[in-house]
Amino acid sequence: MMNTKFRVLAFTALAALSATTAAFAEPITVYTPQGEERGIWITEQAAAAGHEIEILSAGGGELFDRILAEKANPQADVVFGLIDAAMASLKTESMFQAYEPAWAKGLPAVYRDDADKMVYKFWQTPIVIAYNADAMDAADAPTSWLDLTKPEYSGKYVIGSSAWQTTKSYLVGILVRFADENGDISDEGWTFMQDLYDNAIVVESGDAKTAAFVNGDAVIDLNWFGGVGRQAADVGYTATIVDTEGGTPFISEGIAIMDGTDQLDAAKAFVDWFGSPEFMIAYAQEFGQVPVHPEAVAGSPMEVQANATLVSPQDIDWDDVAPKIDGWMQRIELDIK
Repeated sequence: MMNTKFRVLAFTALAALSATTAAFAEPITVYTPQGEERGIWITEQAAAAGHEIEILSAGGGELFDRILAEKANPQADVVFGLIDAAMASLKTESMFQAYEPAWAKGLPAVYRDDADKMVYKFWQTPIVIAYNADAMDAADAPTSWLDLTKPEYSGKYVIGSSAWQTTKSYLVGILVRFADENGDISDEGWTFMQDLYDNAIVVESGDAKTAAFVNGDAVIDLNWFGGVGRQAADVGYTATIVDTEGGTPFISEGIAIMDGTDQLDAAKAFVDWFGSPEFMIAYAQEFGQVPVHPEAVAGSPMEVQANATLVSPQDIDWDDVAPKIDGWMQRIELDIK
């Protein structure tokens, strides 16, 4: 029985398309954090292109746990929208099968899985520091992630659940600055992490985070790029993004076909369509997301093209750090929070 905390956003494609999708009689099941408005739109676009899908949506951490729990009996055919570290971890658990989509050869190498041909990236998102420009002057804003522990920022920013993809990403981005050649975090790094939490408003829900901005306590937002604008609009303030010293963690979202799917041909067809420059351009036009395929970037609105170079990326080898992340998050949960 499907867990009720996961919401199926759409079940069936348009009946009129049944003749064109006869080869794929059953809808494929897609797991993704892209829910609500985005999930509905993707389902509609897929149906129009002849792909019948069911989207199962939940938070990235919840989906990751569900996929692992279903390892012996996978329920999904395709997974997309989980970030680099999560997809790398699932790959090491032998959850995916090899498939090189039609659009892969046009990707920059950093977004391709040349070694295993399992996970290919389609969007990129910086995890940024932004501030409420109505309540804080630019001269007073932090210029680096390492500035956040300064006394003047005490109680001015929110750290969310470490299960959230965004929170996990910036925590990793901070910790790797304190890693030695073996990838071990120094005592200085763990001391900094303790100071970071001590200086923050720590919450476990999105509503609690929003409340901190509504009541004026929080004025610095640690968020994914699109989430900055969404929260500023919801709360009612002007957000300014900081191009931080030392770089900004960039995450990219991947797509892969589950090992054991009984809908392999339909899954391959969907992956070929989903990551194509044509669909990525349409997605960029609809939601302002920055694609990674050069053809898609070139065909995107000018604002999206500008956003692609708005902040400088931090150099993080996500495949390298992925095996360490669970241990780092566990230490944060047990020893720091």
